[in-house]
Amino acid sequence: ALPIWLLWQALSPGRLQLELHGLPQLGKHWKHLLKKEQKASKQPGYVPGPQRPEGRFVPALLDEFLEVLDQVVVPAEVPAAEGEGGEAMQTEGGPLVLSPRPLLHCERLLELLVDLLSQLPTRRFVRTLLDDRAILVKAKLAPLYRHPSASLYWQLVDLFQFYMTFPINDHTGEALTDEDVTQAHYEKVCQLQRLLFKHWPKLHDLALANCGTVEKREVLRRHLASMSHEDLIKLMVKQLRLVSETDPWIASKPFLQEVMLTTYERRRSQREVINEMPLYPTEGVLWDENQIPSVNYTGEGCLALPKLNLQFLTPHDYLLRNFNLFRLEATYAIREDLADALGRVGAYWDDSGDVPVVKFAGWARMALPLNVFKITEVRKPAVGEFKPAAVTADIVIDTRNLRGNIRAEWDELKLHDVLFLLTIRPPSGAEVAEMFEGGRKPNAAEKYGLVYVRGCEIIEVKDEGGRLMNDFTGRVKPHEQKPPEGFLRTLTVALDTAQYQLDMNHMARVKGAEDMYGTFNLLVRRKAKENNFKPVLESIRDLMNEDVIIPPWLRDIFLGYGDPGAAQWRSLPIEQRLRTVDFKDTFLNAQHLREVFPDYEVRFATGGKDEEQLPPYRLTFPLEAEGQGEEDGAAATPSGRDAQEGGAGGDRSR
Repeated sequence: ALPIWLLWQALSPGRLQLELHGLPQLGKHWKHLLKKEQKASKQPGYVPGPQRPEGRFVPALLDEFLEVLDQVVVPAEVPAAEGEGGEAMQTEGGPLVLSPRPLLHCERLLELLVDLLSQLPTRRFVRTLLDDRAILVKAKLAPLYRHPSASLYWQLVDLFQFYMTFPINDHTGEALTDEDVTQAHYEKVCQLQRLLFKHWPKLHDLALANCGTVEKREVLRRHLASMSHEDLIKLMVKQLRLVSETDPWIASKPFLQEVMLTTYERRRSQREVINEMPLYPTEGVLWDENQIPSVNYTGEGCLALPKLNLQFLTPHDYLLRNFNLFRLEATYAIREDLADALGRVGAYWDDSGDVPVVKFAGWARMALPLNVFKITEVRKPAVGEFKPAAVTADIVIDTRNLRGNIRAEWDELKLHDVLFLLTIRPPSGAEVAEMFEGGRKPNAAEKYGLVYVRGCEIIEVKDEGGRLMNDFTGRVKPHEQKPPEGFLRTLTVALDTAQYQLDMNHMARVKGAEDMYGTFNLLVRRKAKENNFKPVLESIRDLMNEDVIIPPWLRDIFLGYGDPGAAQWRSLPIEQRLRTVDFKDTFLNAQHLREVFPDYEVRFATGGKDEEQLPPYRLTFPLEAEGQGEEDGAAATPSGRDAQEGGAGGDRSR
């Protein structure tokens, strides 16, 4: 009862009324708390709930966050508290830099809010307060969100937004399906349209439009732009109750518009986001210090990473956190391997021809220059998807300059092996010297001129004569296998369709963007034992696409709630206990069975001597009444026959 009273006392009156109206049982509880508080107010020394330290903590923390948020971005001539503010943001009023201490304060507070939202006991009432104060919208509208050096802040805000909109019923803990989320969204849109039709004649076009049109951000923005500031305040504060009338931010029309857009625009489901997420790391993720630090993490700053806590919201939340963490762990190992190869190949610019080209003076065991890279097929998307069904390409490499044992390693490449395509443009000497100015240490990508990284998976390998190598599909008979011809190898690979679609969208959106698929000049492989991250990620993703079914007696314990002892067999209700269990080939013989259950009297339903009772066995355990200290014996029977319902007579001794 305490969190309700203390936290929800800080809600705006309109939002509190909406919440209690939507939760009748909670409304009754709230009235009961009001009566108790009225009685307590007559006692000497009474302190109202909003004035108690525990009641002021979270609201005061949010107020402090918004106050400090305006102090992070400062003019360049204002000295920062300590250190530099990173890259400056150019504005009409001059360059703006970041103040380190206020920035760290904002990042730590966002991390705290994410932790509160990612656990059901605290999420249940904190999320309503955060939504009522529109903390997410205010965090996005702050100048810090637009600063080029605030990448960690962006990522923390994105993580904060993810848990603010997580599909779960905050009060029951029930996971919401995509259909539930869609139905609730359209019901909210329809309520908006009914209100507009009744009270806003000039917005009848929006009120009579279909839901698919109203939920579009551009359409909503266009209609909201036609409204005056006073009309927006009346609509959102008085009628929709999306913002408190005491909130000082209502003086900003862009803030009101953004709250409206965030509330009624369509959000992509988590399943769509996961399916469109690339499995291979790119250059943007590989050297992102906020997600994959290159030095030992000391804890002074925070990382934009999900945490494996003791509690999780849903099984999907558990899988998603493991998916992201395993992906980043694999990315760290890939980064180390790529940095090692980049330091060995010795890339340089050759200006002897009409057009400068990149050549390699060094040698690396795990890398080879590309002779040819050509995309051969881009299949049309499947129904309901936006990414291609498949993207295949041919790669030609030359192994003539390799020693015999190294060439044999490259010839052992086979189906499903993962490779990495790199574009390298080595920097000039002046550019390298500039990187080290001021004691700065550039990363491997900057130092060696790594521009693009894309992953791919081998479909087939052919020698110079066009014959298949290392084929396990049965197309090449064992007696037809011969040593490979020549030194040229043609690799047919499958590119990541999700990443390919993202790249194509970027090229279409940015005028003059480069086609990175025509710039690859180096191929890198990894050790097979260390390169199994892709099937693991695919398995986790496939699980997230299915409805994870967990038995009711195990669900709460799996998510970190309830009493762990409640999942024990003796703690389950009698009707949920499984009496007969087929143990398959668990036991070697009858003697082994008796040794495993020394406290039970084992009796075979088929009769006869132990030597005649051959496995496998099916065991029927006796029912244990409430409070009964002794149980009957267990009956065993070979699995091929029906088990008896009751156990044999006799007591067991402990």
